[in-house]
Amino acid sequence: MILDRLKKHQKSVSLALILFILLIPIFSLNSKAQTNQQLYLNRVGFCSLEVGYDVHVVGDHAYVTNNDGLMIVDIQNPQNPQKIGEILANGASGFVIENNIAYMASVSSGLIIADISDPTQPELLGQNNLAGANKIALSSSYAYVSYMGSGFKIFNISDSTDPVLLGEFSDSRSDDIQIKDNFVYFANAEVGLKVINVSNPSIPQLVTIVSQTEGANDIHITDDLLFLACWGYGIRILDISNPTSPTLLDSYVDNDGGEELGLVEKDDLLYVADNYGVELFNVSDPTSIVKTTENRESIGAAHDIDVDDKYTYVALGGGLLILEVSSTPESDSSDFLLYVIIISVVIAVVGISILLYFKN
Repeated sequence: MILDRLKKHQKSVSLALILFILLIPIFSLNSKAQTNQQLYLNRVGFCSLEVGYDVHVVGDHAYVTNNDGLMIVDIQNPQNPQKIGEILANGASGFVIENNIAYMASVSSGLIIADISDPTQPELLGQNNLAGANKIALSSSYAYVSYMGSGFKIFNISDSTDPVLLGEFSDSRSDDIQIKDNFVYFANAEVGLKVINVSNPSIPQLVTIVSQTEGANDIHITDDLLFLACWGYGIRILDISNPTSPTLLDSYVDNDGGEELGLVEKDDLLYVADNYGVELFNVSDPTSIVKTTENRESIGAAHDIDVDDKYTYVALGGGLLILEVSSTPESDSSDFLLYVIIISVVIAVVGISILLYFKN
């Protein structure tokens, strides 16, 4: 009798041990899922536009320039974005949207101003047809328009139907332009970042050329921080609280051959379109740039990038790509399959063990 009980007890212990061993992988996978804080850039939707150069998101619409002009895309359903309007202008590049008005730079058509209050039927308001325009920035009633190979020009746009030229700054090249507090930050990829005082718009004055900014290609300003994408040279973060002497806080140079073309910062995250993909950086400490994640899957010629409260929008070869930052990867098929296999094995072993236990 005692021997029989010991045998039964031994069977119970063996069964419990088998179950414990089989459940270890499940516990370890769950622990991994709980402790892994990696972020992912998951694909959400795509709108075919042949190509996309610059992108800005305002409300329910994404605006994207391509070879034909400015394309207006309804993004209310991000899984299926739809083009609903356009402003035709060959060689469209940079643009700004403000108060339902689009200010667009076109290589062939110059400065174009259009009413987009009805995005399905934009209406041309005014134009300056000086060719070569490629980037634009706004401040108050002034438009600062850069031109390929000839610096930038300042227009009074208080009358949107009749932009008036006020002054100009000559340079050998222009890649991007932004303005803050009467100072223009002008990107020249051959020389670097230039700071120009435009308090007198008729006579812009060069203040300084910032060192270590070769390849300067795209600019984003948040308060007193300037984020600079340097084509082939990585990323720079500058303190511009003193615009006459910007201070380099940190730099990041990829070793993957990326060509940083566009960037935008939001909530301490820096989103970068680097031509070969999209990268995400933590810049909560601007003196220490930390790369968080990247997505290179089927992302070719990423030219520019913008974000809203939920999604990331990439202008790239092919059109507009919408991504979402997530704590889980786009596909968990491998882990899911492993879970299914382990659980199936556990159920089978438990069933067989119970059957054998009671049979004996």
